[in-house]
Amino acid sequence: MILYFVYSLIAIILIFVFILAMKAVNRGIKAKNQNLLKKDDDFIETNINKKNKDLIDELKNLNDLYKSGSITKEEFRKVKKKIIDN
Repeated sequence: MILYFVYSLIAIILIFVFILAMKAVNRGIKAKNQNLLKKDDDFIETNINKKNKDLIDELKNLNDLYKSGSITKEEFRKVKKKIIDN
């Protein structure tokens, strides 16, 4: 009789440990997914900021060329449109 009680107690403890382990694994998976999403968002934001900076630099350089008289107003408009459309 006491042997069944001991086996039952061990089974209950093992089930409890298994449940705790599963909860820990689920938390780890959720945390990993959240970190991946955050990294993706940061990567996208960094690339967008870099692309915007490059676009702004190109437009400034184009404007400097126009102001210095190196290109005509028509050339300025064509290149500006090309830069903005890309």
